[in-house]
Amino acid sequence: MNRTRGEDRSLYSWLTLQEKIIRMWIEETLAAAPRETDFIAKLEAHHRWLAEQIDALSTRKAA
Repeated sequence: MNRTRGEDRSLYSWLTLQEKIIRMWIEETLAAAPRETDFIAKLEAHHRWLAEQIDALSTRKAA
């Protein structure tokens, strides 16, 4: 899929916002319900995926 630089910037902004939200959600869940290990693991897996997508876009922007 070919995206324009503007689309990449928009996607990057959206992904970074989502990454911050998931990170905060993980912290809140750990504080409020630390025994919810399955839920926390799912949030962490999604957080890793978001970070990978952000890294891929960052690499593409640098090229």
